[in-house]
Amino acid sequence: MRNLLALVALTAFAASTQAQTAHHNGDHPAVIVKRLQAKAGYDYQNTFYPHPAWLYLSAEAPHPMMDHPAVIVARRQQEERQAMLAAIDCDAQRYTHK
Repeated sequence: MRNLLALVALTAFAASTQAQTAHHNGDHPAVIVKRLQAKAGYDYQNTFYPHPAWLYLSAEAPHPMMDHPAVIVARRQQEERQAMLAAIDCDAQRYTHK
């Protein structure tokens, strides 16, 4: 019985000291890393960030870009309308020539 009581007391003591040391350490490691990165600043020797307006010069002419999806839809609708009008015109000519 004494061994069981000693084991319970030892476990409770170990848990309480572990909780105190975990709280005593300070900030969370992620907070520490974020703070260090914010203080580090720009590393001119290891990192290169090109300017957003960077010019890329090429010996070739620029390739034509694909049309915007709205342009493709509008062109398809126009072609469908023309095909429908052509079919209506063909039917109208067939009925008028009889």
